[in-house]
Amino acid sequence: MKVEEKKRLQEATKYIQFEFDKATLKPISFPTLNGLVQILNDYPDYSLGISAHADNKGDDAYNLRLSDARAASARTYMLSKGIAADRIVSHGYGETKPIADNAKESGRAINRRVEFDVYLPGDPNPAETKYGPAPEIPAAPVKAAPVKKAPVKKAPVRKAAPRR
Repeated sequence: MKVEEKKRLQEATKYIQFEFDKATLKPISFPTLNGLVQILNDYPDYSLGISAHADNKGDDAYNLRLSDARAASARTYMLSKGIAADRIVSHGYGETKPIADNAKESGRAINRRVEFDVYLPGDPNPAETKYGPAPEIPAAPVKAAPVKKAPVKKAPVRKAAPRR
């Protein structure tokens, strides 16, 4: 793979954005992802590893689930563009692998990222080489079902007697 394409993969991290507190990609991310699809089309022997990360704000388990959903969202977008499912692997690492100081907002912003790494079949996924195996994603807490109240029966409305 050409050096320029590998650099585009590394730079892509800066251009992937999601709706606040969701795994929904912002449209500003589509051109970058389309460029990555083109790279995979140009190099059909390569596979892609997607790893998503979070900052340390909020619950650890929630951040892990959110980062995994965001990685999966980027993967789903690329699959929708015709890339075979067996060529893309996605994992969330939550807040377990920061690359900047979480004490400052600027550092937290850097830690909220999605990384893309290409590799050849038989080679290890570079994300797993860098970060180790992806953590197991905990199940989301089950919300209690809303209690439905029995309908209140109203007394029938009586019509006033006709006046004579």
